[in-house]
Amino acid sequence: MKKIIFFCLILAATAAAQVFDEPIDSTDHYAFRLYAQSARVPNTILNEDKSKMDSLIYALIVWVDSSQHILIADPEIAPTGHLVFKTSNYATGFDQFTSTLTADTFTVTGTDTLEVNRDVFLFAPYSATITSNDVIAYTILSPNKVRAVRPASGTSGLLYRWRWIRRY
Repeated sequence: MKKIIFFCLILAATAAAQVFDEPIDSTDHYAFRLYAQSARVPNTILNEDKSKMDSLIYALIVWVDSSQHILIADPEIAPTGHLVFKTSNYATGFDQFTSTLTADTFTVTGTDTLEVNRDVFLFAPYSATITSNDVIAYTILSPNKVRAVRPASGTSGLLYRWRWIRRY
């Protein structure tokens, strides 16, 4: 019985004397703590740093441009309810040339700040038949309107997808 009491006393003293390692440095910009390999760190410190990182990443994405990228809870990708980084619906779209016309105009919803030297559009024709005359170029007409142009005699009723990319 004395051995059991002595063993419990030693075990309790060892558990009470648990020592955690101090950080060896910190990150340059946000002062997150850095630890040596195999360091003993309390979970509260690790969770606090993860919460700070989560807030910073979320603020960065929201600040950059919510019409370009969004964080949403997508049950198909993250069934646990975690947020997923996705391209916004405002940054992509589709349209169609009327007959064989060489120009088509569309509106980019979600923004009123399109600029010639900053915003880039990518186009991909996706009709059943595509010819060499279905190359698409564009001109930004106003803060939310874009004109897609193509050579004469392209595919009649050409469908196309567009993707808006904002350069910062």
